[in-house]
Amino acid sequence: MIVSNPSVFIPAAPTIDVSEARWAADQLATLIMKLGLDSPVSMVLRQARRELASLTPSTAPGAVVGPFRVAA
Repeated sequence: MIVSNPSVFIPAAPTIDVSEARWAADQLATLIMKLGLDSPVSMVLRQARRELASLTPSTAPGAVVGPFRVAA
């Protein structure tokens, strides 16, 4: 069988709710504070928190930003 449309093999981009990203960033901040700022694990968690924070733009509620859904 010959596939004429190769895009059928590309998975759909996941949609991340901004409120979930904010929640995860808050949880990471809590863990960072418990571990202390000098911990090597804390350094990794801070990078993850920065990346999650970058997914939460200050746009109008309900807007779609790329594959990310901004909660109303």
